[in-house]
Amino acid sequence: MDGTRAGERAVSELLVAVCRDEVGGRAADVPDAALVRAARHHRISPLTHVRLREQAPRAAELLRPDRDVAKSLHIRAGMLLGQVGELLGGVPWVVFKGPVLSELAHPVPGLRPYGDLDLLVAPQDLRRVSAALLAAGWEVGDYEDMLRNPEVPGEMHWFTPAGIPVDLHWAMVNMRSRRRLFTIPTDELLARRRQVRIGLARAWTMDGADSLVHVALHAALAGANRLAWMLDVDQLARQVEDWGVVADRAVQWGAQAQVSLALRRSVATLGTPVPDEVHRRLGTSAPLGALLDAVDRLWPVAAHRSDASVPRLVSRAVRPGAVRTAVQVARNAGQGMRDRVRPAAGPAPDRVPAGPQALEVYLRAVEAGARSAAAAR
Repeated sequence: MDGTRAGERAVSELLVAVCRDEVGGRAADVPDAALVRAARHHRISPLTHVRLREQAPRAAELLRPDRDVAKSLHIRAGMLLGQVGELLGGVPWVVFKGPVLSELAHPVPGLRPYGDLDLLVAPQDLRRVSAALLAAGWEVGDYEDMLRNPEVPGEMHWFTPAGIPVDLHWAMVNMRSRRRLFTIPTDELLARRRQVRIGLARAWTMDGADSLVHVALHAALAGANRLAWMLDVDQLARQVEDWGVVADRAVQWGAQAQVSLALRRSVATLGTPVPDEVHRRLGTSAPLGALLDAVDRLWPVAAHRSDASVPRLVSRAVRPGAVRTAVQVARNAGQGMRDRVRPAAGPAPDRVPAGPQALEVYLRAVEAGARSAAAAR
């Protein structure tokens, strides 16, 4: 058992060194199978391949297919983004997450793994954009129940004629129950957008502060328990010119607790240079900071090999203040226990791909929500 623990600890330390480009002699005596499994779990396998080609050539060779897949998709994504502007005409749009992070916020550009493109348009433009995509031969990737969901998801799924999956967002948080926790106006994100180069294409993406706050929020909501998410936060944080803008943006979104957690965890995991004053501006209380730091110290991100973990539970439950966070942790843990002991349901019914009527139901729901939000402002 002690040998197993020591081996896993060595793997964890090596993966952190991979992220920080401090491998040195750490690759010696690390089991190839355990390293490959952990690198894939933490979604840094292409980077691990590159950083260990000399120090651990056998493990690196096992990860070569991961590098090839990431590289291939990024090339195809760049080609697709070169067409999106023409396809959408004068509709404002941005691409975020996958290809942007891979190109602009990864230690080896083009090798961050991702599975799809994420595009954002204003809710009032979603109908026009959908019509343009259908006319260009794109296919809706959702099922009937997804588009008829009364929660009105903040994104829908498409496939390009070449089969590339695209998540088309009109909101940055997917489900309505969670969207209510934050204030992230899509129109403001689009108004602050900037142009960048991804591969050979020019594309629109969010400004630097929006990008970091969103990446931190997304990481926290997902559990902030994979090295890839911490690396995203780390790389964007190193590009910050004005931390005051970042903190103010997080407060405006109502995401200060999530951003504080993601930044603290990135510091604990990768040594990200974040000024202490940022957490003060985010309103992080001393008890909450102590709680988050204790979790990161006792259960380091790199040590995990599955999603179920204390850091994930705390990350998904974090709220402003230690007491509110502890209460939400207890609620989420209780719900998780109830879900596990609940009798298994029967076989799931066959799902039907979404047709024109379901798409119309969805578009009308999005438009109605946009009108209500505009009236409230």
